[in-house]
Amino acid sequence: MQSGVESSYLPHLAAIRASVCAGFRFQHLPSRDEVLAVYGFRASHGAMDTYVAHDRHDATAARYRLDDLDHGSPRPPWERHGNVADVVAELLELPPHGTRGAPGRTGSTSELWLPAHVVA
Repeated sequence: MQSGVESSYLPHLAAIRASVCAGFRFQHLPSRDEVLAVYGFRASHGAMDTYVAHDRHDATAARYRLDDLDHGSPRPPWERHGNVADVVAELLELPPHGTRGAPGRTGSTSELWLPAHVVA
């Protein structure tokens, strides 16, 4: 253990720290006696990047187009589910919305997103 934190938590905490450095803001979703989830979000380049972490092994990240947020329940052009370290890292690797290699339009036929260095 390092600094009183079990070592298996360290990659997930590092991902959350990286998201703080990338401009994410946070809310916690409380229950009566504990935090149920942590919700991180940032708006940039016409997109809202979000993630919710219920547990270190249960997180979902997504990117929404800001223009779509006024239309009920928009579908994100990009979404991942998995552990905190992986989904937050993938979210932070996304190119800015509207640039080459960024996830496409909502409802596209392909759910596959490839990093820019693979596509180029």
